[in-house]
Amino acid sequence: MTAPRRGTVDPVKALLHRHRDLCERAVDPLEIAAGLEAHGVTDRTAARFRHRDVFALAEEMYARVPRDNDEWDALDTPGDDGADRQHGAAPEVHAGWPVFALLPGAVCALTVAGLGLTTGGARVAVALGGAAALAATTRVALRHGPLRTPRPAASATRAWTCWLLAYALLGEGLLRAAAPGGADRPWAPSALAALGLTAAVAPGLACARLFAVRAHARLGRSRGLADFAASVRPLLIGVFALYAAAVGLALAGADAALGPGGVAPALGVGALAALLWLGRLLAAHGSTRAAVLVYAAVGATEAAALALAWAARLPGCGFLAAPVETAALTWGAPAVVCGAGAAVLLARAVRVLGRASAHARGGTT
Repeated sequence: MTAPRRGTVDPVKALLHRHRDLCERAVDPLEIAAGLEAHGVTDRTAARFRHRDVFALAEEMYARVPRDNDEWDALDTPGDDGADRQHGAAPEVHAGWPVFALLPGAVCALTVAGLGLTTGGARVAVALGGAAALAATTRVALRHGPLRTPRPAASATRAWTCWLLAYALLGEGLLRAAAPGGADRPWAPSALAALGLTAAVAPGLACARLFAVRAHARLGRSRGLADFAASVRPLLIGVFALYAAAVGLALAGADAALGPGGVAPALGVGALAALLWLGRLLAAHGSTRAAVLVYAAVGATEAAALALAWAARLPGCGFLAAPVETAALTWGAPAVVCGAGAAVLLARAVRVLGRASAHARGGTT
């Protein structure tokens, strides 16, 4: 460790005062390094303090943290205004989150069963009551579980999420209705999409919790930022694979219960579940920009497919139907588009969640 500098000018003292809250509650140097990284301190910045990297600088700061107010007062206070102190950490996870995680799938299963046993006005009442209960239970599960976000989602994120869910439920039916002769064929919301997405909530929360716990454990054992990144990135990929396998099993069960519906619809629902889970996981760790951009790109592509399909019904525009029918109804366009979006978010998550600052104490665990 580089020896502390002596004399009238000691920039490390300035850092200690600027990040006093962080230093006082840190339990090891890596936690200080994570906080410095979150505030934009890089290895190049650390070099100006005559340290090889951020972790070496954090080690000196940790060793020099005063243990009481008198020692803090003895330091040459650099006039910090407190602007760089950490704030906005997510609250603790509710102890009942495992129960909350199971509610959306249970409510959806009961609603689908009820719809199969009722007709007329009773069927409408079951559908409306089930939708309201499903929205409420999903909100509770997300707000009080491991995927809770530090701040409410932006309006754009909520809007595109709602569109993606609506398309999963209604999009294929609308595309088939737009096909030649399709206007007279009855269609209904996709029960497979509803059951698959709600059943994915429980494994999604469980995998998020597993990742958070294991990442925090590795945060404490790591000897540096590079060491932490090298250990947590394979962990993220492994947890994502576990989540994908759990969603696949849930979809297989739903498909068996509803009757075989084809591989393409199930792949589309699974890809959407992965897309939404990765976006929420990034948001839970403070990164929201990538998710809303990918959601917008996927949603706009799906909207364009619908627009082309219905525009093909206009006189002289029948040629527009061919690419939509081939892509959406034969290749399973939702699976391709949502899968590509999920791949982009997975790459982003590997990069962002490999940083120690994404797991600093006070985050969603």
